[in-house]
Amino acid sequence: MINKTARDPGLYFAGTVEEKLGLAQRVYRIHAHEILEYENIKKTLSRLSGYEKALSRQMNLMDMGSRCTACAAKSGGCCSAYMAGNTDAILLLINMLMGVDVVYHHDKEEENCCFLGKSGCILTIKPIFCLNYSCLQIHESYSAGQMQQLEKLTGQLLGEHIIIEGLILEKL
Repeated sequence: MINKTARDPGLYFAGTVEEKLGLAQRVYRIHAHEILEYENIKKTLSRLSGYEKALSRQMNLMDMGSRCTACAAKSGGCCSAYMAGNTDAILLLINMLMGVDVVYHHDKEEENCCFLGKSGCILTIKPIFCLNYSCLQIHESYSAGQMQQLEKLTGQLLGEHIIIEGLILEKL
């Protein structure tokens, strides 16, 4: 699909957030139609979307978007500018393939993640680290049952995320 240099997986995982976003935007602009023609990618994106919707429902029930946004506004919290570095070009591309308008909105004075919007993360598919990490405030704010459900749904999504990432890298 893309030239030989593009087959280097390091290309998609290294660099600044701005560089990764620029690469994802270029790959999307040039190859999105082609990527979406692969039946296994379409099916996996569909499953990923279903898992994301289930996880989003659970996170909304737990009011995590506003809780995390409020925490970030006070202290930077988990959603810091540093954490934005956990994105990669493939993750950003996956979001674009799912219809997310991935924009970098950040100025040099901000300490928050450039993907943190007014009601939480703008990314439908979040970085693996972000999904795997629940701070002490989250653990103390929710019941064991809520946390178990959150972790179960997160695990389903992450498993599918790994699959789609591999399929996309294979096609590039």
